[in-house]
Amino acid sequence: MAKNYFKSYIWLLETLQSHGPLTLNQIKDLWSRSSVNEDGKELAARTFSNHVAAIADIFGIDIVCDRRNNQYSIENSEDMDGQGIRAWMLDALSLNSLLNESAGMKDRIFFENVPSSHQFLTTIIQAIRDNRKLKVRYQGYRMDKEMTFELEPYFIREFKRRWYLYGHKDFDKDFKPHMYALDRMMEVEILPDTFKMLEDLDAKTWFQSLYGIRKYDDMERQHVLLKVYGKQVRYFRSLPLHSSQEEVETHKGYSVFAYNLAPDYDFKQDVLSFGDTVEVLEPVTLRRDIAEVINNMNKRYI
Repeated sequence: MAKNYFKSYIWLLETLQSHGPLTLNQIKDLWSRSSVNEDGKELAARTFSNHVAAIADIFGIDIVCDRRNNQYSIENSEDMDGQGIRAWMLDALSLNSLLNESAGMKDRIFFENVPSSHQFLTTIIQAIRDNRKLKVRYQGYRMDKEMTFELEPYFIREFKRRWYLYGHKDFDKDFKPHMYALDRMMEVEILPDTFKMLEDLDAKTWFQSLYGIRKYDDMERQHVLLKVYGKQVRYFRSLPLHSSQEEVETHKGYSVFAYNLAPDYDFKQDVLSFGDTVEVLEPVTLRRDIAEVINNMNKRYI
């Protein structure tokens, strides 16, 4: 699939979301003036129909036509919001669309670079859409040498400026999703072989208790309480650490936030990144782990 098709898909979704219902002629007019239309070609009716079908296929978002006025609109627009996998993908891909639309302001608009999205992301998304196997040449940071294997790609996730693919390798003994970082991939090829997704595997449910990128069999959800001090409370309210976040106590000078998640390495690192503005109250084991790291850091500086 041509890379610029994704720009077209994102442009169409964002256009309908921002303008509301539009006729095909109105969409064509907006397309003719868009910088995403690099070739300056008219949006043909057949191309538009193909885009609508592809958007439904890839993102699960339906663009429908009201035959009373021949206006197109997004039927399930709520799926473009929230914290699901689809929303993460749309957010990430929308950055490229926004940069193209704002090309004349390139010296005044800055985004964080996500290197792993440059080379293989489009190919992997296509394979996920078509349930096609991948041939991957890969070398993780802890691997002494590279390896090549076939992979059933289940879903992808962006986390801290890196993209990760979760899937089943051809010689894995189980069918649980394993994580592969896109920036450790050296070569990716779509194979003609197809696969069937496991019926009981749902990406949203699989990620629900997960904070970071890795999931292990012994990881269990825990009730976590964080005491957040001062103005940091406002930041927690505006950008929750996790979808399970709930403000359970509000006081002058601090608030207590509750979470239902597996406190993994990434969660501990993020808690530590807030310095003395965040304190772990529960569970006791997590509080001790954080205290031990702080104590070891203190030894390095004193």
